[in-house]
Amino acid sequence: MQPSFFDPAGWGPGAARILGALEPSLGDGDFDVLALALLRQQAETNGPYQQLLKAMDFNPSAATRWSEFPAMPASSFKDVSVCAFPEGEAVAVFETSGTTSGRPGRHFFRSLAYYEKALETAWRQFLPDLSGHHWVSLIPPAGAKKTSSLSHMISRLSGRVAGGKTVWCCDGDYRMDMDLFRRSLDKTDGPVLVLGTSFALAQAAESGAAVGLPDGSVIFDTGGYKGRHREIPKDEFLSLLGGTFGVPASGIWNEYGMTEWSSQGYARGDTGLHRFPTWMRIVLRDLESGEEVAPGKPGLVEAYDLANVGSVMAVGTLDLARWEPGGLRILGRLTAADARGCSLPYE
Repeated sequence: MQPSFFDPAGWGPGAARILGALEPSLGDGDFDVLALALLRQQAETNGPYQQLLKAMDFNPSAATRWSEFPAMPASSFKDVSVCAFPEGEAVAVFETSGTTSGRPGRHFFRSLAYYEKALETAWRQFLPDLSGHHWVSLIPPAGAKKTSSLSHMISRLSGRVAGGKTVWCCDGDYRMDMDLFRRSLDKTDGPVLVLGTSFALAQAAESGAAVGLPDGSVIFDTGGYKGRHREIPKDEFLSLLGGTFGVPASGIWNEYGMTEWSSQGYARGDTGLHRFPTWMRIVLRDLESGEEVAPGKPGLVEAYDLANVGSVMAVGTLDLARWEPGGLRILGRLTAADARGCSLPYE
């Protein structure tokens, strides 16, 4: 018997090819081949995804293109183990911060190699060189919040980009130390990188702890402002950060991602348009027909992420967006959808 493309027992040759493909040089043709093979394999090995496809009367072997595969709703990660391997073999389980209903989703990883390579490669591709900045984080370190993909992300980048020299101003219970935050900003004489969720950054700005930062400083907003009682419009948010930290919109970066994905998109504040790595495709679907919408038209975001090797490559959201020249503009959540986001624990 020929070995399968993606063998959960041994990871197989296909998984190794995917790890090597997480590079900016990945072409459309290679993505098409890898994506179609991975989705077909996940249709066999991922129980919940297999059930979804059967319920939709979708035949994976008849599909000729990856975009034909239905996306697994991100909400499914709250109810079932979306795994293409035995969940007891997971080396890490990241949990969402939940919704107002309080039920977290779980993303199981048999290996973090794909997640971490995707993270580091895209960060270096899209963001400026921040290795010489003083890093100050309003996000807990990974050691204090082991189930947070965001904490793992920032801790990994801190070690690989900043040499681990990060001041952590938030603990595992999401308590922010504004005195430490202010002292850390006051004593720096070079450019600073401030990292935080939208809510944490706004809270720091409104608390009086923020100070004007040196030239060249950057603010990294991980998103997740949606909460239970307030939300600042994007223009007002950028104005608040710019006015208190003295950083122009071109120095304020936003991440668009979620726990159910392994990859992220990045946007600069002066454009607001997110760009994505070559191993990730964003498809916008019409709310009624489910067909892919044309550029300039709003649609629901579906992500096809090659780095989601151990779960499911196709993940659907309730986020609305439209393609514009230069990138993807996020328009917000579908009306009446649950509020969700990384900021909920701060409220």
